[in-house]
Amino acid sequence: MFRSKIDKYFLFVITVAIIVLAFACLFPLFLDGQKEPFGIVLMFSMFTLTTGFLLWISFSIRYIFQEKYLLVKAGPLNKRIAYSEMISIRPTKDILTGYRILSSIDALAISYQTGLMGEIKISPKDKERFIEELKMRVSGIKILQ
Repeated sequence: MFRSKIDKYFLFVITVAIIVLAFACLFPLFLDGQKEPFGIVLMFSMFTLTTGFLLWISFSIRYIFQEKYLLVKAGPLNKRIAYSEMISIRPTKDILTGYRILSSIDALAISYQTGLMGEIKISPKDKERFIEELKMRVSGIKILQ
């Protein structure tokens, strides 16, 4: 099992997202003169649940080598990529586009035959060890630079 690397850029993005959520959920409470208990509880609940879900999927990212596939997990989200469908792996800094389950700008892009995007971007803490493990399981994978 490999955990996702977490960098300062990712922490900045998560912090900004939580500030925006707080503003969107809690600012309306200060606009209206009347404070209904239901409205207050509802807005705080929305903020808490949304922030909790965002933190859960962001800080629980794992890449697990199974017998026949790589399992990419982020909270309740799972993606299975069969070793037989993997084509290549390469380093990338382009983390703003495509299908990505990562928490660092220092990422790897795995190309594979199926799926809508045909590529997934990940950020294992120990990239070299991850690539070595992947080479042992996928004999024909191309390592691109």
